[in-house]
Amino acid sequence: MKHEEQLFEISRKIVDLLGLNFQPNQFADMERRLKATAKELKIEPVISAIYSWIFKPELTNIEFKTLSANLTIGETYFFRERKALDLFKNKIIPNLLIQRQNSKKRLKIWSAGCSSGEEPYTLAIILKEYFPELYDWEITIMATDISPVAIQKALKAEYTDWSFRENDQYIKNKYFTYSDKLWKLNSDIKKMVTFSYLNLSKNSYPSSITHTENIDVIFCRNVMMYFTQQVIKEVSNRFYNSINENGWLITSQVELNDEYFSNFERILFEKAIFYQKTNHVKEKQNIKLPDITSVLNTKTLKTKDKKPEKPKIPHEIEKKNKQSAQSNKTTKDIELNPLDLYQKGEYQKCINSILQLSEHGKINNEIFNLLVKSVANSSNFVEGDKILKKILSTTTANAEMYYLYANFLMEKNEAQQAESLLKKAIYLNHKHVLSHFMLGDIALKNDKKQISKKHYETVIELLEEYQDNDIISDSEGLTAESLKALAVSFINSK
Repeated sequence: MKHEEQLFEISRKIVDLLGLNFQPNQFADMERRLKATAKELKIEPVISAIYSWIFKPELTNIEFKTLSANLTIGETYFFRERKALDLFKNKIIPNLLIQRQNSKKRLKIWSAGCSSGEEPYTLAIILKEYFPELYDWEITIMATDISPVAIQKALKAEYTDWSFRENDQYIKNKYFTYSDKLWKLNSDIKKMVTFSYLNLSKNSYPSSITHTENIDVIFCRNVMMYFTQQVIKEVSNRFYNSINENGWLITSQVELNDEYFSNFERILFEKAIFYQKTNHVKEKQNIKLPDITSVLNTKTLKTKDKKPEKPKIPHEIEKKNKQSAQSNKTTKDIELNPLDLYQKGEYQKCINSILQLSEHGKINNEIFNLLVKSVANSSNFVEGDKILKKILSTTTANAEMYYLYANFLMEKNEAQQAESLLKKAIYLNHKHVLSHFMLGDIALKNDKKQISKKHYETVIELLEEYQDNDIISDSEGLTAESLKALAVSFINSK
């Protein structure tokens, strides 16, 4: 194979691994970065050797880490692109303060492709500096990147003057301490941000496992420009499903594209364009959102206007509805199909329908999953909690059911109850990988690092029984490879 052909095939492999798109006119830069990767990994820095290496069956964690660090572009700085930050400060947060003053005071922000941390830390500084009324709010700023090297740098939070090239001295002096020619971020800002590994090109979100559900604002700037058109469309759709109703997607102004972001409404602010998730666009364009995972394998769809493609009706539901139709012969009873009710957004009717089914036989995982999602979308969480407890007490519950219920409790920030249910799940099935993963997550949040590490190591051990492309049941489409990468990143970066 000729040199140019090898470069072309390597570029296609990089798309598959990282979603990054190197065009032929960028092959010289790609080759330079690949040779730097090869030198670090003690591989002969020639394209023929690199070709053989990158096409081997599986890259090790160290190899993938080194490759992603060399191929991704991590150039960023504090308070970059002021118009986006002005939208965040002057419109988005003030509106949320008004909208949620009499409801649950919760704010969730995602910096996707956070690089070395300047962007999420900027958002934390803005909240701290300008919004003292958020003191009693539950604030989550999560930051993800494909490069473990970038995440490690972000966790250190030590920066040179180059990271402040558009900043007032006031910000540096107030929120940083200067020492050994570095500006070191104060701990009160550092602890506002949580960092983790995530590959945006993979189907690992939205998911409660990756904490990518119910987002109010996603910042993903100067990231998607490096993806292929197909990857951009897929990322846009997954972002849409990750965001709450009326939530925002903030891209760079050089990444604007009505085709890629057609699900969102274009909002003009200070002569710049941003994207908001609204009912207006969906109704106007009659957009049918792509179904990222089967509706019966998604735990909590908080956005009520989502209507996934209708999957095959589970056998248990179909059977019960046929029996109902035969005995009553009424249109009303036929319409009590819980899956149809759920897709119409009639969550309380869906709950009632499943309760009727539970009186005539066992509830399987699929039907219980549907019940959990309906309860999560209904307005009465207290009553919903009672219903879930009732179902668990009147049926032969298994590990999957306890795990699904634990996810519901985590959404309500009831980690202690969730932890108890997850332990029951492991008691019933000690190989239930997602229960171990969530217990590791809970332990990590409680600063129980050794317990957390033990659970994540168990996850990695259990995943050895899977093929990399196997989909983990009840994981919202996560592959074994993706879940393993998450576990490894949490062990290494915390």
